[in-house]
Amino acid sequence: MDTSLRLAEKLVSKLSYPRLAVEIANRTIDRQQLKIKAGVDIGRDCILRGNLMIGPHCSVGDNCELLGDVSLGERSNLNRGIEVVREVKIGKYGAFARDILFQEKNHVISKPGMQMRFYNNVLDSKLEHTSNGPISVGNGVWIGARDIILSAVSIGDGAIMGVGSIVTDDVEPYSVVAGVPADRVKWRFNKEIREQLLELEWWNLPEDVLQQNTQFFNQPIKSRCDIPDI
Repeated sequence: MDTSLRLAEKLVSKLSYPRLAVEIANRTIDRQQLKIKAGVDIGRDCILRGNLMIGPHCSVGDNCELLGDVSLGERSNLNRGIEVVREVKIGKYGAFARDILFQEKNHVISKPGMQMRFYNNVLDSKLEHTSNGPISVGNGVWIGARDIILSAVSIGDGAIMGVGSIVTDDVEPYSVVAGVPADRVKWRFNKEIREQLLELEWWNLPEDVLQQNTQFFNQPIKSRCDIPDI
């Protein structure tokens, strides 16, 4: 990206990506397509770059960076300072604390050098990124502050990641993981409840149906009887 486009990007970032500016950027910047649905709230000083889809009524906090092929599901909430790099798919109704890093790409380590600027400026060649695969995040998850999620990780629906965790392996639905590397410390619910919640898929229900079942969302789940037949 040349200097003029970077200046334009910085200005749009300061203005929290108004719709007209997004339309102009999509027409003028190569390999960029920003799809921002209705009701989205984008904070100041964010950088949105690549092929992005931000679902209805999402919130993206100040100083977030979404860089690459990134999708954010309906009503998910990114707190400030979150960085999402390369190919990452995030589900609906997620709660994401500040300063999280989703790092799908990495450095090649099989060559003598590992710095891309060295390859570009000194060797006049290119050092490509490497990746084990895209990152997938389920629905209704909670990821704690300063967590790092690495390449090829799949996080199941309803899972929780503790503060400061480094997630290197898949996370099962409705599990609670923590540590470096992250490991399961407990389940949120017993197996019978987990299976019923996964069958219910409440995050795919229309909002009017969710509103008709406020009691379900406002009380602890202790048994299968607490889960309505919607």
